[in-house]
Amino acid sequence: MSAAFEHVFDSKEDSDVTFVVHNKELKAHQFILINRSPVFKTMIKGPMAPANQQHEITDPDIEFDDFNNFLKFLYTEKCEVTLENVQALLHLSDMYDVSSLSEFCVNTLSKTLSKQNLLKFAQFGIVYENKFGIVTKCLHELSNKNVETLQFQEENKMIWISSDLVIEFIKRCPRTPSFTETDVFRKVVDWAKGKCEEQNLRIQFGNLKNTMAPFISYFKLEEMDITYLTSSTVYDYELIPENQLLKCYRNFILKLSPASRCYRQTSPSYSPATLVFCPTSPGYSPTSYSYSPC
Repeated sequence: MSAAFEHVFDSKEDSDVTFVVHNKELKAHQFILINRSPVFKTMIKGPMAPANQQHEITDPDIEFDDFNNFLKFLYTEKCEVTLENVQALLHLSDMYDVSSLSEFCVNTLSKTLSKQNLLKFAQFGIVYENKFGIVTKCLHELSNKNVETLQFQEENKMIWISSDLVIEFIKRCPRTPSFTETDVFRKVVDWAKGKCEEQNLRIQFGNLKNTMAPFISYFKLEEMDITYLTSSTVYDYELIPENQLLKCYRNFILKLSPASRCYRQTSPSYSPATLVFCPTSPGYSPTSYSYSPC
């Protein structure tokens, strides 16, 4: 069936609707479109539909090839998906309410994720507020890909991920024995240093502290390595508020000495000594006294 519809798409036989995308025409079939997209149904069958069924696509984010690829998916449930065109396809999926396309894009690219493109794809997901589960899928892979920094390549330039994606990274990236809460914190510190340099700010006390401040509440500080918490990076730059740091130290000490958490007095019951006067004692005088324990 898919092959048959692909032939219909390629041949354009008996097409009855035309799209003009940046002055180039694309022929299609109303029956296919109105049954795949409620938006197309309104465009083609609604009261504002043009009599000649010629529709101009003026979206500046969409190229002719992108729209052609999109139409092919509507016919065949498949199309070419790459890191270069996925953003346009997701945009079209959202605009024309074709959720199956977004699912196809995510599943297709998820199979080809690598340390080089993982964060770039995740950044696409942030644009759509994780609507298609892109961010979740990418970050679940991150701990396995040995990504060195929170950057991706864009036109021969390394780009730091957005602060929104940093928050998602902290919240969603799985912790493993080889990728711990401390490792996550270190990567965010490296990101903060990179953002300081990007803004021509010196990596010093105030700048680094302010850059890190929005993210501290998302970390599980109690699960971090105490050695790192006492390091110059954390302590000297005051990256963690003092009260939270003291709580971490206290919890660490309590873990080292569990008995201190359940301390109870085991000595015999005791009450203060009672002051008694002994008038029969040798050398007694009205001003002398002795203590007798109860």
